[in-house]
Amino acid sequence: MRLVLFGLLSWVSLGWTVNVRLFPDAFPLELPASEALQLQLGSVLLGAAAFAAARGRRGLAAGAAFGLISSAVGWCASRWPQLARAVELCGGVFLGVVLTTLLTTALAATHAALAAALIRDDWRPLSRRLVLSLVAVWALATFGADAALSRVWGYGPRSLAAAAGVPTNAASRTLAVAWLYPTRNRSYHVDARRMSSETTDLAPDSIDRIEAFLERTRFRGVFTSEALEAVRLGRLQWWDEERALDALMISVPGRVHPDYLRALDLLRAGPVSAERFAKLEQLSAATGRRVEGFEKGSDSQRIFEGFSAAYARFGDEAKAREWLTRLDGLWAVSDKRIEVGSLEDLREGRVEGSALLDDRGAIGLRVGLFMVWRSSATQTTHYWLSGSRVPDQDGKFYFDGLGPGRYALALLGRPEDLRGSFAGLPGLFEVTYERPDVLLNPIRIQRELEPSGDSFGPAGLPEARVPMVPEPPLRLGR
Repeated sequence: MRLVLFGLLSWVSLGWTVNVRLFPDAFPLELPASEALQLQLGSVLLGAAAFAAARGRRGLAAGAAFGLISSAVGWCASRWPQLARAVELCGGVFLGVVLTTLLTTALAATHAALAAALIRDDWRPLSRRLVLSLVAVWALATFGADAALSRVWGYGPRSLAAAAGVPTNAASRTLAVAWLYPTRNRSYHVDARRMSSETTDLAPDSIDRIEAFLERTRFRGVFTSEALEAVRLGRLQWWDEERALDALMISVPGRVHPDYLRALDLLRAGPVSAERFAKLEQLSAATGRRVEGFEKGSDSQRIFEGFSAAYARFGDEAKAREWLTRLDGLWAVSDKRIEVGSLEDLREGRVEGSALLDDRGAIGLRVGLFMVWRSSATQTTHYWLSGSRVPDQDGKFYFDGLGPGRYALALLGRPEDLRGSFAGLPGLFEVTYERPDVLLNPIRIQRELEPSGDSFGPAGLPEARVPMVPEPPLRLGR
């Protein structure tokens, strides 16, 4: 009976550390007040019963005291799964894991010391001091960590949406992307695109708010990593190539580092201009002696090759060779094929075309130009964003300052605007030294609904007009 009672008491007392991580919350669940009350009552009753079974009636008071004191310590322990997660999000990954791992052991050791102080007669002169010391250590550590994280690192809100004041991903819009090149045994295909991250809405206004949140917190906070990734993803989803490149290049020593791979993809695919070359130089200077972003040998190889190919695209042979020589210091590339970019001089490539929606300028759509690159090492094809344009009133658009390569077009818009028949699809086309100017046939989209007359504004696509006839359901693969 004693063994059963003390076993139940131990199980109830350690229940303070139980937590569940629930998506999309960034933190473990808080302990509900009702469950905390049940743990406290269970600790008092089981403590009195277990101590009485061991010491008789004189153990009732000691057991009840143990239940009350262990409940106070247990409540402090119940805060540490969230505090440890906050430490982990602030950059202390190792410390956060250690705190989470040792939490149950520390609570069990504290309960054992409390029980010994209340039961053992030879500890009685020091029992009060020991009990107060244990409670003080837990209280000071818990409240001190909570205050420090709240004041310095923005701990408090449960999610990035609450911290930045933006809607969650449940309120995000679904748009459509029409890829105008042959694939999947079809001349084109249309995909649905949810304009959100895993937790937040990524409408243009929401992205601006998250950027303001990062500037307000100076890239120092619990949600810094998640917020920065949301901004980078959002700019790429909306094909805002310049602001996406700026977001990918953000570098704050000790806090955030550039996303070298995705930034290099944009630099290699975009216009070959002096402004872009200056950003390449800035990205190269951000590497310095830093190790952030170069933790894996395979990623380092891809970054070095990306820098070399980017400099080669801008015609800088010396810098391209300099980045290739850095590969010699990577032990992990001995069995992998190294991809080298070719020197290029073309900087005046131009692609011109028009997009018509029901024979009118498709001003409610966004036209994206993507560079098609096939990796000889992995035999995979990549489509890198080169730029995007909103057609004018006549549906005309153009891209200039392009380097040589194979390109493809895509359209971003409301699903109802991209549901219909397509004509004049450009497929895959090339910009070469012999043919730097490419004039595409007009892209015509015919649909039954009346198209929007509003332009593609910064606040997002205009709302759909009410159709005159019932719409068929949209059948798009996720």
